[in-house]
Amino acid sequence: MKLENLKVKNDNIKDYHSKESISASSIKYMAQTSVWHYLNRKPVFQTKYMTRGNAVHTICYEGVEAFKKEYFVLPKLDLRKKDDKELKAKLIEKNKGKVVIDEEEDNIIRGVYENFNKSKKAQLYSKGKIEYSHYGTYEGIDVRVRPDCLGDDWISDIKTCQDSSPNGFIKDIISRKYHLQAYFYCLMLGIDPGNFRFIACETNHPYAVEVYKLDDVFIENAELEFENTWRFWKLYKEKGIVTGYQADSFEKDGTIILKGYKKRK
Repeated sequence: MKLENLKVKNDNIKDYHSKESISASSIKYMAQTSVWHYLNRKPVFQTKYMTRGNAVHTICYEGVEAFKKEYFVLPKLDLRKKDDKELKAKLIEKNKGKVVIDEEEDNIIRGVYENFNKSKKAQLYSKGKIEYSHYGTYEGIDVRVRPDCLGDDWISDIKTCQDSSPNGFIKDIISRKYHLQAYFYCLMLGIDPGNFRFIACETNHPYAVEVYKLDDVFIENAELEFENTWRFWKLYKEKGIVTGYQADSFEKDGTIILKGYKKRK
């Protein structure tokens, strides 16, 4: 089953995030916490690393010209000097509406972009529809998905990371539930989860770029996590029941039972 009543829009990310429908980020958040936490979450403020990730997406998928239209690189200035302070103010005003990044960030982004262009695998999975928003319903509940890049039978997603090695990136997948995001996108758009590709881009020199897919075990785990999380979200949407942390074992009074671990001999 995939999204019903599907509408595809080439809107901007601000419009996409303004919708109240459930998204991959929402599902990941609830899977890591609970429906109660999701409903009581605080607004997310843009961080340096979020800006870097967005900039890498733009330059790698859309090119340098698209990057220049959206981002402005502020040269290194000595803000103890009056002239430099005034120059900074003038430059920012001149580039009003653009995201400001410094030269150090620009060097990182350019380093990633250079290796991204050298990777035949990364190039293969960057030729598709870039960041199109998909709106629809799943089991009668409003859903939205916005894959980075959608091909005829595949989806790719750029992920910036500290370590793009297999051992390093798999830690990011588990801790940030990227596998759940991949499964959610594929389920909603009718794509085989085995055709989802992560393009892992190191933000440390020498900015290695690698492409990964999920094995059957990861996909099965993602399916179970999605079904469990979706069940509680559906319970809230249909009956107004807000659930908290979930566990495998409970006492009769509702207390969660914590399972101990035996030390290996």
